[in-house]
Amino acid sequence: MWLVNIILIVSFVLEGTLSNFININTNVFNILFPVVALVIVYPFFRKNNKKYLIYAGIYGLFYDLIYTDTLVLYMGLFIIIAFFISILNIIFSNNIINIGFITTLVITVYRIITYSILVMVNYLNFNINLLFKSIYSSLLLNIIYAFIIYFISDKISYKYHIEKID
Repeated sequence: MWLVNIILIVSFVLEGTLSNFININTNVFNILFPVVALVIVYPFFRKNNKKYLIYAGIYGLFYDLIYTDTLVLYMGLFIIIAFFISILNIIFSNNIINIGFITTLVITVYRIITYSILVMVNYLNFNINLLFKSIYSSLLLNIIYAFIIYFISDKISYKYHIEKID
């Protein structure tokens, strides 16, 4: 589990650090590294979905406390996303191509859910172009990050004989 904790912590800290250097209003890069980390660490929990959902909930709670002013929004959202990831991993095997595809689906669902919540609480007016912009601006950097973290975690898990279900 030490590898899982390192991946989650590095992704968490990297989001906060990179957000200081990347303009939030950019049209190209929106960082969602904690969500990508949930995709990458799932194979380490494949035999224990309950533990994975608990990790996702705690991870979301920390995200709420550190990066947002809400208390349970991201905790619930990360649990929903983790459940979605577990369903996708039943359908798809764990390899580099499927990680890119799963990451794309997860980011799309994540953006749709967060956008819907913001529209429901009247924070944003509904604009389909804004939704599509938030999705496509999130994909490139996060998929590259997913490939890099997948490759690194795969090599480390092989070297140290950490069980990862393919």
